[in-house]
Amino acid sequence: MGEYERSIKIQASRRKVEDFMSDVSNLPKYLPTTKHAEPQHGERVRVEGEAHGHHYDADGFFRMDKQNNRMEWGSDGEERYRGWLSAKGDENKGPTEVTVHLSFEPSPKIKRELQESAGSEDQEINESLDHALQSLKNQVEGKGGKVEGRTER
Repeated sequence: MGEYERSIKIQASRRKVEDFMSDVSNLPKYLPTTKHAEPQHGERVRVEGEAHGHHYDADGFFRMDKQNNRMEWGSDGEERYRGWLSAKGDENKGPTEVTVHLSFEPSPKIKRELQESAGSEDQEINESLDHALQSLKNQVEGKGGKVEGRTER
């Protein structure tokens, strides 16, 4: 399973960042391939989107760990992935350091598509994480929108 981690500094309070990232309806505003997300019962979530020209509709878990200032998620499907997004900084003033961590074990088909698209699955995944963080920064700071990448095309 591949492990990936990226960080960005956001000019906003930790509370503002956490409020934004904890709202399931905001997921499509910063997750690269996600077009729709809705909460289900308890800590369950359903997301829809498109990656490499293929539509997906997936269930998983989504929860906020307020004590550790992080959001955690994971999938139920064959594309096994899970991760967390943490926010570190003052609760009431910025900046806030946001780190995303992803553990991902793609199916052979997805692995092939990632390698064909970017030359390496690591490069493609790191670019997607960077796009997610930049999109989150844009949204929270009110300075732009979602950054699209090659997986959305």
